[in-house]
Amino acid sequence: MHFDALIVVTPDDCKRLLKLYPRLVDNFEYGQLCFIGAPGVGEAALNDEAIGSRVKWLDENSLIPFDEVHACVAKKLEPLLKGQALPRGVTGWYYQQFLKMQYSMICEDEYYMVWDGDTVPCRKINMFSPETGQPYLDLKHEYHPEYFDTMGKILPGFRKVIERSFISEHMLFKTEIMKALIADIEKNDQIPGEKFWEKIINCIEPEKIYDSSFSEFETFGTYVALRYPAVYKLREWHSFRLGSSFFDMNTICERDFEWLSRDFDAISFEKGMVMLEENKNLFDNPEYQNKLSARKMLQLAQMEMTNGYKEIWEDDIDAVAHSNYVTGGYHDKGEKELKMLILVSPGKEPSITQSCVDSIRDTMQEGNYEIVVLDEGEPFTSQCNRAVASSVGTDFASGNVVLLDGNVILPYDALYFLRHSLYLFEDVGAVGSVSNNAPNKQKIQVSFNGKKEYLEFGEKNNVAMVMPSLERVRLAGFSLIIRRSVWNDIGGFDEACSDWKFAIDDLCIRIQKSGHRIEVARNSFVYIPENISWNEYESVSAECTTKYGFDISRYCYADVGVISGIKHDQNDMFNVLVYGCGLGADMKAIRSLFPNCVIIGVETDDKLFEVTKKTEKVYRNTAELSEYYEEQYFDILIIDEDVDQALSEEESIMLSVLLREDAEVLYRGAGQQGECS
Repeated sequence: MHFDALIVVTPDDCKRLLKLYPRLVDNFEYGQLCFIGAPGVGEAALNDEAIGSRVKWLDENSLIPFDEVHACVAKKLEPLLKGQALPRGVTGWYYQQFLKMQYSMICEDEYYMVWDGDTVPCRKINMFSPETGQPYLDLKHEYHPEYFDTMGKILPGFRKVIERSFISEHMLFKTEIMKALIADIEKNDQIPGEKFWEKIINCIEPEKIYDSSFSEFETFGTYVALRYPAVYKLREWHSFRLGSSFFDMNTICERDFEWLSRDFDAISFEKGMVMLEENKNLFDNPEYQNKLSARKMLQLAQMEMTNGYKEIWEDDIDAVAHSNYVTGGYHDKGEKELKMLILVSPGKEPSITQSCVDSIRDTMQEGNYEIVVLDEGEPFTSQCNRAVASSVGTDFASGNVVLLDGNVILPYDALYFLRHSLYLFEDVGAVGSVSNNAPNKQKIQVSFNGKKEYLEFGEKNNVAMVMPSLERVRLAGFSLIIRRSVWNDIGGFDEACSDWKFAIDDLCIRIQKSGHRIEVARNSFVYIPENISWNEYESVSAECTTKYGFDISRYCYADVGVISGIKHDQNDMFNVLVYGCGLGADMKAIRSLFPNCVIIGVETDDKLFEVTKKTEKVYRNTAELSEYYEEQYFDILIIDEDVDQALSEEESIMLSVLLREDAEVLYRGAGQQGECS
């Protein structure tokens, strides 16, 4: 297999890093290094004694003229620039990504690799699975929501589908897939421009241009996951991104690389970073290297870091849950998001309600919450709306809204992790807790003999978890947090709801219709006495049928039999079609358990479709689905058996064409409906 590795770099960076490039040449055995940049890059690379005869250079302007991109960005920023010149560095961030994409148009190989110019390998570069022969897509841990905002505009309907990040300082592009991606972007006639890079720039709001709002790696990786999931194999990749803080690039030696290679694939030396004084004679000290691994030393060092990028391993649960969420300046994650307006409905007895209030004060930091205890005699919905409206103009004007049943007792960190799940992703609108006694399949099978036992259980359960949340269609209201901006957008409770249970269901439906997801946080356990009954909760709501044309209780639970029939491993990439997806309960459960799968729905009922389409990729019928997906795309079909038998011959043929030859059909109803935990 032959292909080249592209290094898109500036002349200054090329000169700064030249002494490290021989190591890259020696460890890349698939082809040549191809430097892409201004003439100064060619002069530096081609004239270097160590690598000059083993590399080539391509003038960046022969791919895309920089001045054209610069002019496009400047025009987009005219309202902000107000006659001032646009710094070249702003354009450069986007330009270097466009060059990597455009190279596909002249590439003669099946693949080409891009490699960050400030990164060097710690060991031989292997980009194909020895078991399957598939190329690798490498994954790390970070999240920058602006990348996905832009992707959803240039590729309508696309969203983040892989839990981890494709940003790993390199990527192996399959040439034809990159060409297809560019073609799909250029087909989008809703965005001004002809060339793909014009459309990318033109879809970004001017004030967000400065926030680095596009990633070719995240876009290509997501495109592959949704369009060509069988082509690549996922792999966890570890690169020492903060190399300059712990090593001097001028003195790092072969012994250091050998030590690093036991835990790291590569190390980066980013411009502007220097070795910290306290790190000298530490990571490069052979005595320490003999005692500790590179991973262990870095993890110890990261414990002292309060912010910034951190290297994460999949089994480091706390780091996975809390690190590398990065966002641009326009997104406010300030102090007021920590605040909660907690609305406590009356418990079974006044003393129980007081115990609920006391548990809030015992487990929450003073100043971060405001408690409003609702009255027994007034309508629940109007009291909640009035309490939230009254917070406007106070310190809690942006505080998230928490609904808490007065029978609930909060163990330590129950609300902390409830709020944490709310901010794991930008499109989460509400999150509910789990309990020992709860409706809506939010009950976990535990029992206690006294307060000491349930508080101890809470301390063990309410901790950082990998994948702590399960997406749902409906939440119970015993312990529920709603993002304040979402509450404001939908207008809070509909006070026309006479039944408190339907008021919660109605809130959940409207949150989803606004494009936001609702989830259950497994690491937010609250205690509810066993003598509290929830029997009325599961009753059919005539109000729901009257307002929406369906009863949510028919569509709110995933089919456990179907879920358990999926034989893939958690991190596998595979494609699922759910025919008759309802409100998406099966889709949401499957995605929560298999974060790397692609799941598509068909729903022929217009009323259900109008809700589900806001949070899921769903089509009205098989004919519409066939317009977007190629033959033999789906690995699994989920369908009701009676629906399958009632399909017309034409529909059956269209479905069979979309399924792989070895696709599995899973019939709903064979197992029970319930929670997946």
